[in-house]
Amino acid sequence: MKRSQAANFGGNRKRERAQELKGAMNQATILSVNADAAPNTFRVSLQWQGNHDISDFELQRLGKILMIQDETPNTGWAIIECSFTVPIAHSLPGSAIAEWRHALSPGEKIPLRPDLEVGVNFRK
Repeated sequence: MKRSQAANFGGNRKRERAQELKGAMNQATILSVNADAAPNTFRVSLQWQGNHDISDFELQRLGKILMIQDETPNTGWAIIECSFTVPIAHSLPGSAIAEWRHALSPGEKIPLRPDLEVGVNFRK
């Protein structure tokens, strides 16, 4: 491989890595999802990279946000009330078992709110 080709290859790889990092900084990863004490609520824990807080992420797509809290500069949690009508999965005399419409699991990504996605997102 010629020197100019090698330099070009290295430059392309650096640009690809910068795009990967930018993408990682524009989303949060779900660490855990647990039922909360109140009916129809759950607690979701998130981790992210970059200069964000938990309110920067599009949590409202999961339901009504009841409470949010940053724990560290790159982690936080939210308590969310489910925003869906409960489909009945199984009915038994005197009871019904509901299934969640959108199952969340650790490792899934939550994007930044659309109003914050321009550029790499620097805080003032």
